[in-house]
Amino acid sequence: MARFCGWKPWAVTRLAGITNSGDVLVTTTNPLSISVAGFEDFSAIEPAWWRLLNDQQNLDYRGSVNELRGQLNTERVTRFLESRIRQGRLIIARFDGELVGICTISPDGFLLDSPVQVWDIADVWVEPHARRKGVATAMIKHCEHECQMRGASEVRLSVYAMNEAGLGLYRSLGYEVKSYSLSKNLNPTG
Repeated sequence: MARFCGWKPWAVTRLAGITNSGDVLVTTTNPLSISVAGFEDFSAIEPAWWRLLNDQQNLDYRGSVNELRGQLNTERVTRFLESRIRQGRLIIARFDGELVGICTISPDGFLLDSPVQVWDIADVWVEPHARRKGVATAMIKHCEHECQMRGASEVRLSVYAMNEAGLGLYRSLGYEVKSYSLSKNLNPTG
């Protein structure tokens, strides 16, 4: 069995026909598509967002799933996602029509006017069955393009230190460590 080496194997090859001279015509289609989300995607995005938050709990525990999925937080998630969609800042990946990945982009919020326009890529998440198949790479590249089209001269992203797969991916795409984020528990229990 051939070793999978990225998103290209997701391209489907189809025999288009044979010409009069006997040449075989072959077409390829890529069932992986990356795009800016629209409101028609919301019903697939919202449950994916909750799965992203659930996965993040393994790296950054913020409370039980029941506590996090209370009505107030559910409303906040809905407003956040709607806002990102309205602003064109939520990117989705689909494979054969199935939503398999999401991420967001936004200006970094630097207060001062600056010649360097920085945008952030955040919340990069891929469905477990679609991981290690080039989905995240395709989304990151799409995000970079979207940010550049919106005036960014630099993009940044954050990744949890324990997310070795993410760190490896981002380094392979040319990202370098520029800062560290440290935390301290102010309410230790035992």
